[in-house]
Amino acid sequence: MTQYPTSPVQDGITNESIEIPRCIQLEDGKFYCYDHRGKLVSIQNVPDVSQLDTSKIATRPTAISTSRIVSATGTILLDSDIIFAFNDPYFSSNSGLFNNENILWQGWPSLSIYTGSPTPGVNGAYGSITTLFSNVNQSPRTMFVPLLLSITWRGTFAAGETVSVQISITVVYGTSTQNTLGTGSLTASATSPGTQNFGCAQIYTTIAPYLNPNYNYGPGGSYNSQYISQITASAASSAASTSVTVSVTLVGFHT
Repeated sequence: MTQYPTSPVQDGITNESIEIPRCIQLEDGKFYCYDHRGKLVSIQNVPDVSQLDTSKIATRPTAISTSRIVSATGTILLDSDIIFAFNDPYFSSNSGLFNNENILWQGWPSLSIYTGSPTPGVNGAYGSITTLFSNVNQSPRTMFVPLLLSITWRGTFAAGETVSVQISITVVYGTSTQNTLGTGSLTASATSPGTQNFGCAQIYTTIAPYLNPNYNYGPGGSYNSQYISQITASAASSAASTSVTVSVTLVGFHT
């Protein structure tokens, strides 16, 4: 009576018994690397096994779909041949910020307020410039969209004195390099204490002449986007001296 074994008999090593993928150096000095199915996935001409390029022998699907990625360390690493278009951006977010082309983008808009108090010059000359908002030479890492401009005059006006406030808004295009399209100015004057408010219509009328339809954001990328790079304020009194003070407030979306 012949008795057959009840479990498969394995002769020698199997694909499952050695580390996968495996690389073998043959007589020609080259390393031949195989996956667990015995498929040749890489041939490398290196002098030593320690110099094998692991990215060339990594076995992975060409596409992946997932509904959730979990990382115990908070960091997700992809192998060297997987990139996100365009120009290899990476994701990093513990505060809603994303980085693309070394440019930071905030993942949600925030309502922001910028204020400044330019000192009026005298005899009709504008005083020193006060910067309310600026991202000059930073690319559009922070983009501000003004919605409301408010100018307030305080103090005692001399007889016949007029205090003017000039708001300058500079528009640029481009991300890696800023190219100036132009600077629009909005001027308001007062002969007594009070506040003047300006909305979107007045604000964007000042920069509309400098906007270019060729630089609208489009599917080709954001290199030719146009945006506000700087907003400044200055003030001037018609009198030889003044006790009037000025404050300027900008309210808008900060993205």
